[in-house]
Amino acid sequence: MAMREGLQQQKKTEGVHPWQQGGIGAFLRELIDDASLFPPAMLPMAEAVAQHLEYRRGPYHWALARFVCPASRLPELTSIVSEEGGPWRLSVILDMAGHMPWTVSLATALKEVSRFQEAGRGSVESLEARLPAGAEVEEFASAMAEAATVAPGARPFVELPLAEGWEVGIPRALEAMARLEGKVGAKVRCGGTRSQDFPTPHQLARFITWCARLGLPLKATAGLHHPLPHPDPLLGIRQHGFLNVIGGALMAVSGQVDEDALLELLCDDHPARFRLDAHGFAWRDRTLPPEEIERGRRLVTCFGSCSFLEPLEGLAALLGTP
Repeated sequence: MAMREGLQQQKKTEGVHPWQQGGIGAFLRELIDDASLFPPAMLPMAEAVAQHLEYRRGPYHWALARFVCPASRLPELTSIVSEEGGPWRLSVILDMAGHMPWTVSLATALKEVSRFQEAGRGSVESLEARLPAGAEVEEFASAMAEAATVAPGARPFVELPLAEGWEVGIPRALEAMARLEGKVGAKVRCGGTRSQDFPTPHQLARFITWCARLGLPLKATAGLHHPLPHPDPLLGIRQHGFLNVIGGALMAVSGQVDEDALLELLCDDHPARFRLDAHGFAWRDRTLPPEEIERGRRLVTCFGSCSFLEPLEGLAALLGTP
């Protein structure tokens, strides 16, 4: 298999996983946000906290990014976490109630963020919120950019629904966000518990292509449990692969694929056409060396997953390495 080239010769050094080196390290470093509080895992807070601490001590700790927590559950998290393991790095979901104006709901969520910050148990590195129904994209994105002042240094991400008219709606929404000149990033949902939660490859290709074209930071979430596209017989759909989504986004940022080529890459489930090793990431005859991956990761930030280990264990099985 092409993906095994170079990895079979890598040797473990004490305390360092072989994947931490070169291109594969640049690709995977801090790639996965731990969203174990969310479906389908939905772990109780205490169990999710204990598991996250285990991940931070485990062999893939360097691939772990932030712990994802709803703003409404920050008091619960604060009551459980201690100084064990050092400060917590969080991505906070600004969960907003649909029965009140989004401006009021957003302010309520941000008060919880402020209280967590004051408790000194960790740092909020990103803020995420779904575009409320009926809200104007630029107005809400501006509010999210302003919200980041509550957690200095945090990067805000707006999740855009892929609704009817997405062919034109996606570019227009992303252009509106880009007018804020890098103050807010775009979030795309790649799956969930229902078949309609999974975007089509065409929708993903358009979303990623326009983020790359506009220089918008991008975060993916949900559904990326396998390296390559994978059938889900229960939902009757095909799950997207994280190698396809993240690798495709990196190639789009580098200018190596246009929307048509990216669509083909997103649909490709043949392992022999991909390579990920110390020398970089490759799809067919296109290659990204480690330095290009590192540059691309400034925009292609991470993806959230309710299972941190499943994607990495799937990759290990694909590569034939421990």
